[in-house]
Amino acid sequence: MKPLILCFALLFSQATHAVRPDRNLYGVWKISAVLDNQETTSQSSDEASKLVGTTLVIDPKRVRFGKADCVNPSFKVAQRRFYSYFVKHYNFEPTKLPLPDKVREITVKCREPVGINFIYVRDREQLVLYWEGYFLNAVRQQR
Repeated sequence: MKPLILCFALLFSQATHAVRPDRNLYGVWKISAVLDNQETTSQSSDEASKLVGTTLVIDPKRVRFGKADCVNPSFKVAQRRFYSYFVKHYNFEPTKLPLPDKVREITVKCREPVGINFIYVRDREQLVLYWEGYFLNAVRQQR
């Protein structure tokens, strides 16, 4: 009986850890570039380009992107095989996206959407955001 309880405890602790984003995600980020986009989007490339310079603030209790503000967001973290996942999920060739082969995907859910549904961790200093069919690069700002 004890091994069974230990097994469930280990599984539960790993599952709980898997849904929390890394603390390195939290901070102030600035959109530095539009990297790529899907073939059909609901926004124009001019509208996406206007986002360069926009600030993104992520902390455990808030995600703020420009004027959009999400209080008490929920985060879901998953590991993805970059190329095959993007071809299947987004239906496009992600050749312009500088992401690692195994990429961490963070799904952001809010009552009041901020426009960003998915965040992909490029490295400790850069993120790739999915916004309205566009992939935006975000750079960490100094604390």
